[in-house]
Amino acid sequence: MASWASAEVERSITQGDRRVGGARMKSRGPEEMADPKPAAESDGATDRSETVAELIGRIGRNRTLWGLAIVALCFAAYYFIQPNRGNAYLHFVLQAQSWLQGNTNIPTPAYQDTMPIGVMPGGASCTPGSDPSCVATGYSILPFPPLPAWVLLPFVALWHQATNQQLLATIFAAIDVGIAYWMLGYLPVRHAIRVATSIFLGLGTVLWYTAAIGSTWFWAHIVAVGCLLLSVGLALSADRDGAEPQPLKSIVSAVRPLRWPGGWSSLFLLASFGAAGEFLFVLAGSGSSTAALAGAGLILAVVAVAIAVVVAGRPGVLAPFLLAAVIVAGLPAVLIAAAQSQLAIEIVDVALFAVVIGLWWLGGRKDGKLDKAWEALRAALATPEAIQVAAGITFGLAVTARLTIVFGLPFFLFVGGGGTWLRRAMLAGAGAAVPLVSLLVITYATSGHLFNPAYDYLYQNELAYPLNYHADWSITDIRYIPQNLAIMFAGMPRIMPQLVGGVYPGDYGAPLCALGQSRSLFDPSCPLALPEATGTSILLASPAFLLAPLAWQPLRHLKIDRVTAGATIAVLAIATVNLMHFSQGWVQFGYRFSNDFVPFALILVALGASRLGRLWPVVLLVAASILINFWGTVWGVILGW
Repeated sequence: MASWASAEVERSITQGDRRVGGARMKSRGPEEMADPKPAAESDGATDRSETVAELIGRIGRNRTLWGLAIVALCFAAYYFIQPNRGNAYLHFVLQAQSWLQGNTNIPTPAYQDTMPIGVMPGGASCTPGSDPSCVATGYSILPFPPLPAWVLLPFVALWHQATNQQLLATIFAAIDVGIAYWMLGYLPVRHAIRVATSIFLGLGTVLWYTAAIGSTWFWAHIVAVGCLLLSVGLALSADRDGAEPQPLKSIVSAVRPLRWPGGWSSLFLLASFGAAGEFLFVLAGSGSSTAALAGAGLILAVVAVAIAVVVAGRPGVLAPFLLAAVIVAGLPAVLIAAAQSQLAIEIVDVALFAVVIGLWWLGGRKDGKLDKAWEALRAALATPEAIQVAAGITFGLAVTARLTIVFGLPFFLFVGGGGTWLRRAMLAGAGAAVPLVSLLVITYATSGHLFNPAYDYLYQNELAYPLNYHADWSITDIRYIPQNLAIMFAGMPRIMPQLVGGVYPGDYGAPLCALGQSRSLFDPSCPLALPEATGTSILLASPAFLLAPLAWQPLRHLKIDRVTAGATIAVLAIATVNLMHFSQGWVQFGYRFSNDFVPFALILVALGASRLGRLWPVVLLVAASILINFWGTVWGVILGW
């Protein structure tokens, strides 16, 4: 009971300053209230010491500096643990390069996870091996969603296939940790817990290993984690009371049927969205051109935007859509156009020059039209409804990097701007719809299908997968859950190994440890322990996740908060779908699929640590997580994984 009381006191204190999500406390101590000592009565040494002390105090209270320090710490750890900067797999670099050259498919590389494209004598496309008359074209389809390659476009435009994806992985993963620190600032937790939880993500989870390896699959995780953290942070920023425990009775009453947001107009638009979606599928099924499908996708996107405007009741929610169109679609599109045409480069140059001149002219006018426009944009973006739409857009972008993240969408029913669960859901859903529709169009342009056929091709042809592969099951099958649960929770390293291990279970080679040789922590010829390539238990690799269930502590008093409920549902939904997949990552330390739900789990860890009421167990669990992930990441580098 005492720990619960202390947690309640902590929760109420840390929400004193809502302007930065409860992250900054501005209480003044007695020494600040006292009158300063007159200058005539103080000597120079005392003044200097007081000035230094005040400076150190201001630095210690500066949350921006804390965030930058955590980012720098994680980047240093990611950078120095991996001496080899080479790219083992270049799927996304090849995809970005192909886009810049005006192609949708990539030249077939000499490694796995691609679906080759063939052509029949009549010109129809086919898969080599499916028909004797199918001739390979030398090009392939990637099974992965496009955003990770899209993010690489500016870098590939500069360095082409020499783009160092591994180095970019260390940079972007460190930025992910910074975004997590910002996100956690909107939770009612002490700053010490905010810092510990951020460091836990960066150095105590498989994000460290992910950043150190940085190859195709891991780069996709890094991009997805950043987008999802941003999305969750936006929702939390628009819903400052979401983490406040409420009586269960009030939670139940809040989900009762409410007045439909937007009235008949939104109902009509929802029906129109459904009809346009059906039309999109009909076009795809009839083999229509990519241009026709893109037109249907544009109609869907416009209807989704209209739903957001009607539900919000204000046109300001258009602002996040416009920003996303410029940043996510416009700038990369300019790069692609400029890479293929000198005329396009000249047009872009003229357009940019006109924009600069226009901004200069508007900025110099006395009526301050530019300042007014900027303030209007900021005001539009600051409304809870616009923030919820932005959360939906960034969530949809995360899905276009890792598909299973889509099952975390229920979180936005519980958390975000909008006032009611139905408005929150519709605003976030409208925002997410635009990138998801774009994903369908891009997939069709690449493969001729709305859903990538490369997944099924790989499933039928990756017969070498080591863990009870069943060709007669589907690629995602509930029957895979038991064996994958064993990887997720019971995967263990090999203790005192006697034989050199390969990447396959039971694939052992030469004996280890010569006669009289002593074992050591990182000696590949005689190690104390070795990680298994199939994965390591998530609780063994990151024991600080054990704090997550403590977020449900208010349930003892028949209370619960919406943030905890939404985050728990999101974690369980994403994890369940991942466990149904035939592959759980392979050749990895830890359980890398946990990256798909770690932003939601991080909320539970922070709230659980806060509600525990004691800091030392948190520090102990985070420290243990860091040491274990250091060990696993070093071994991943040594083994060349």
